[in-house]
Amino acid sequence: MQTYGVALFYSTREAMKAEKIAKEAQLAVRIIPTPEKIHASCGFSLKYPLNEEDSLSSLLAEGEIASEGFYHAIQEGLKTEYTLIQKG
Repeated sequence: MQTYGVALFYSTREAMKAEKIAKEAQLAVRIIPTPEKIHASCGFSLKYPLNEEDSLSSLLAEGEIASEGFYHAIQEGLKTEYTLIQKG
């Protein structure tokens, strides 16, 4: 079983900016295609370790980057379940 977080954004530009500032802060994030099970305005999301969620959320607030929401993912084999944690 693998767990991780997914942050959704309203635009590709915001997703790219979020990745840039998170990597500058040495957070282990990466851009991924937004999972089909999650509806989003943008086709890209940010995948991150759950233990870095508070740091990522703070960085986004400081950088004035609006997120559409934060999800927690639980992946078991080929099946992944997403739970909305925080709506943007």
